[in-house]
Amino acid sequence: MTTEPASAAPKGLYAIGTAGLTIEALVVLLAVPAVASSERGHVSGAHIGYLVLLVLLLIVAAAVLRRRGGKVVSSIVQVLVIAAGAVSWPMYVVGAAFAGIWVYWLRQWNLPRSG
Repeated sequence: MTTEPASAAPKGLYAIGTAGLTIEALVVLLAVPAVASSERGHVSGAHIGYLVLLVLLLIVAAAVLRRRGGKVVSSIVQVLVIAAGAVSWPMYVVGAAFAGIWVYWLRQWNLPRSG
């Protein structure tokens, strides 16, 4: 039984992370009309702009995940998604759920591998 170093990523781990960030971007994008309608038309343009900015940041984070610092950038974006709860409280739930998934994904990098 041989073990790889903890820093070696199993096949597909980057793909899973990229897919997760992309799905999160889609969920936040779909939240934009919900947030706009929840305020009965009195939503701030800054609130909508923040959510759209988050979508763009999540797409960029997915694109740079394989590069040096990609995991750090993506982790920072997770904090910004949680902070979107200030725009609309259900975004706290969305942000916390995806942050939990993200932490689980990050922990997969430190598991000993057997092959």
